[in-house]
Amino acid sequence: YTDGNRMKFTDGVEQALLKRDLPIITYYDFFVLGHSLFQQREWDGEPLKRMPHGWDQTRANNAIKRMEERRALVADSDFRSGVWRVTQATRAGTAEEVVCIADPFAYVSHLSAMQRYSLTERSPKALHVTTPRRDIWNQLRNDRVRNDLPEIEGIDKPVLYRPGFKDTIRRRPVIMHISSHPWTPAPLSGEETRITSIGQTFADMITEPGLCGGMRHVLDVWERDADQWLPEIVAAVDQLNSKIAKVRAGYILSEVLELDDPAIARWEAFAQRGGSRKLDPEADYLPEFSERWMISLNV
Repeated sequence: YTDGNRMKFTDGVEQALLKRDLPIITYYDFFVLGHSLFQQREWDGEPLKRMPHGWDQTRANNAIKRMEERRALVADSDFRSGVWRVTQATRAGTAEEVVCIADPFAYVSHLSAMQRYSLTERSPKALHVTTPRRDIWNQLRNDRVRNDLPEIEGIDKPVLYRPGFKDTIRRRPVIMHISSHPWTPAPLSGEETRITSIGQTFADMITEPGLCGGMRHVLDVWERDADQWLPEIVAAVDQLNSKIAKVRAGYILSEVLELDDPAIARWEAFAQRGGSRKLDPEADYLPEFSERWMISLNV
């Protein structure tokens, strides 16, 4: 593909795509990749020829079309639009990875995170993923675009948008949770997957036990594993906006596990007399109480 030893711009973009070696690419990531090659005017130390006069959405669309014609990219049928499979990538990508590449602010959570950390023997058929509420997502997007493309001003900002997910990704059902208090997730090493940290995973168990195997299962997991992650759990529960979650955590750590930490004593301020608070939000109220935490022990 070289003549006079110079590679064409489009071939350079394709080489950059292969070097990236990710199973899929989104429209936005493709735009950023092409933009950086356009800025550098070279690939791998080689100057590029047939450079476009600029880099914008029309040119990005044309470049994608050319790559579809030569089958370097194929529209990914697990998404409604804006996501392509990279046909020569060396790995196909798990459902977790593909979801996290397609939505740059989504992360694996709840029972699926518990499974990744070996906190549960249950193997959820569905993949649980959390993504921020629309306005928070848009704010994160604006920051990301400003960061990735500081040179591009005004109207022709490439659209980074949340791709339309289908119900099944890589033949695995995906359950998408929308969060108004999203965590800042941790990347898993060696893959593109993001996941709630271990402390955040424990915190989700008491905020939304129904998405984590139910409160009975959550109690089993805490009784077995919480003591070895106490600092991480305390830090994550401290960040929660939910008072009842802090009361549940305080009860489990202090009365079930008999653990002690200054933070646990602070959470006692959230215990409320005369309330109808329950350890298990999904089960009926029982007139058996923790005196200290003023919570119905209905598990």
